[in-house]
Amino acid sequence: MKNFSFKRIIFILILLVVFVGLLPGGVSAETPGETLKDMGYVVGFADGKIHEDYLMKQGELVALVSRYIRFNLIPKEYKFLDEKNGFDRFVNKVYNFLVNAYYNTKEFFIRTYYELTGKEIYPGVKREHYLFNSIVILRAYGFQLQEGIDVNAKLTSEDFFNILYGMLGFNENEFVNSEDVPLIEKYRIIFALHGKRNSPILSKKGYLTRGEAFEEFLRLIQTGS
Repeated sequence: MKNFSFKRIIFILILLVVFVGLLPGGVSAETPGETLKDMGYVVGFADGKIHEDYLMKQGELVALVSRYIRFNLIPKEYKFLDEKNGFDRFVNKVYNFLVNAYYNTKEFFIRTYYELTGKEIYPGVKREHYLFNSIVILRAYGFQLQEGIDVNAKLTSEDFFNILYGMLGFNENEFVNSEDVPLIEKYRIIFALHGKRNSPILSKKGYLTRGEAFEEFLRLIQTGS
């Protein structure tokens, strides 16, 4: 009889563990940081952990957006012609080779220049900095990192959008002040494409944790997909 009761207790405990794991926010639910890590956008610390409770630095957001740009905005291959026959495919292969060779050479010279001279490729970023490789790639492909980012400073909600918009080539002030687009349409575009107008982090006072920044970034890229 005691053996039967013990088995029943074990069975109930197993059911509870499975049930809790299936609940939203349960123990088995992925955090935004873990989701972004699975997508290749987030890299953990030396201990392998993401540490979503840590305050996020501006440079860490730069690294996150850089990986997004590399995976989504830099073409994997280049085409010159619509492929209708073998000749078109040959031309595209040659074209793809030449374009890749151009960008690889450009990246090589940018990297070599800053490695040999020891100069900062961006304020606070030399060749041994974790952002060095990302900024080399951004420059090689024509993406600019706007001025005023303090890579070692903590991140506010305004910093979040300034860095994100700037790296993606979107100047909100120029857009809002433009007379070519009606005001209601401007708000609709910003709301739909960038999510800032309804962003929960704008009410956040002080600095953002890594988890908060990851959650907002994930929301924005999922909204825009």
